[in-house]
Amino acid sequence: MASFIIKRNKMFHCYLQRCLYTTRSKLAPASVTLDESTDQALDAGKFKPRQHEGRLTTGCISVPESIVSAILRSCKDHPVKALQAEGIKLDNFLRSRKAPLEHNAIRQKIKDLRQSVGEDFKSKLDVSTMSEERITYINTVIEAQAKKRAKQQIYAWKPIVYNQFKSLQYLLGRSAAEYAVLMRIFDEIRHRDAEFKPRSFIDFGSGVGTGTWAVSTLWKDHIFEYVSIDASAEMNELAELLIRGGEINKAMSLRTVYYRQFLPASRNRYDIVLSAFSLFELPSKKNRLEVIENLWNKCDGYLVLVEQGSYAGFSLIEEAREFLLEKFKTSEVAYHIFSPCPHQQQCPRMQLDDGTPCNFEASYNPLPLGKTGEVSKFLYSYVVFKKGEPCTHYPRLVRQTLVRSKHSICRMCTENGKLQEIIFTASKHGKNLYRCARASKWGDQLPVKINEV
Repeated sequence: MASFIIKRNKMFHCYLQRCLYTTRSKLAPASVTLDESTDQALDAGKFKPRQHEGRLTTGCISVPESIVSAILRSCKDHPVKALQAEGIKLDNFLRSRKAPLEHNAIRQKIKDLRQSVGEDFKSKLDVSTMSEERITYINTVIEAQAKKRAKQQIYAWKPIVYNQFKSLQYLLGRSAAEYAVLMRIFDEIRHRDAEFKPRSFIDFGSGVGTGTWAVSTLWKDHIFEYVSIDASAEMNELAELLIRGGEINKAMSLRTVYYRQFLPASRNRYDIVLSAFSLFELPSKKNRLEVIENLWNKCDGYLVLVEQGSYAGFSLIEEAREFLLEKFKTSEVAYHIFSPCPHQQQCPRMQLDDGTPCNFEASYNPLPLGKTGEVSKFLYSYVVFKKGEPCTHYPRLVRQTLVRSKHSICRMCTENGKLQEIIFTASKHGKNLYRCARASKWGDQLPVKINEV
């Protein structure tokens, strides 16, 4: 009986997921055609369907050996196993982290709780027969109960203080996953914008330096200035130690690296501006939007914002996305969303308001410290803005492709700002398009044109 219930729940969950995409498709049937140049190249045998231009081919990502060696040297005076165990705990905490509630929201929540507790007491007591002393006592009890419920129900956000030990925990618990996420995002920029050769990079909330690792892996020959901003001096010291190979007196392997605790007030602009897993550490929406605006003003190419793939993380990314879209509607500077969105309209996930985040998955190998672990997965939400004229946007796969016998099901976000599910078959769409769809993965673009009929 129990197994039947579990199976039924899974079937119901799948049914709900299908409904999110099929409702719109039933209302607006679509004809789908493969990009003409892709179709011709496949016919000519220039590449295989799994190599079409929308594919992200980073695969399972590992931290470079030079960084791994630096990590081992940096941790040689510390209990690595204990650090790893604490790093896992910290990682789990950060994956479930939520943004702080605004002061107005907290006050309203406490007011509602106080009212709720008061009504419970009134339903059980006859206030009209009580003395003033008794009423005062009851009000004291109500206030105490309301505060108790508030502690249970209101998320107790507080900033994380990264001292030396906490920074090492972060390094062992998070760096491999974060590096994989950033490599996946930056590699798409390199793939789709082959002429882009960044000369400068700034990272807000740089932590142990995973952003610097990623951009230097891809553009080390071009970047002449790296600026890392982190409020923790201990984090900055550890990040610098890693760039020096784990030996403080060793020369840096990169050109011109700066470490700061605050965003510089200068008007310098940078080709890549990054904020990865840092917005949760800001105390209010006002602070977040101020930082995002400052980062945008420092951007001369790409602005990359990344957070956890939870609904809370997705909400922060969407908050930033909507802020920038609204703020720069009248901007004289040409700009557009580079990825993942194929449109600049309201996010269809937010329109559904079903608590489902728009997120993606990165595969990575954990740090090879001691026993080698299996391939791990990390969910993330992100947005990339680019200053410059818009480029071609294909539909983006926002969930894993369902590969079935003689057909494949792709769930995509389209340039019309809609979530759409399309069932591809060779007989209906042709072999080239069918094979491209079948080979596409979660996060890829599918080089097609969708025309509603």
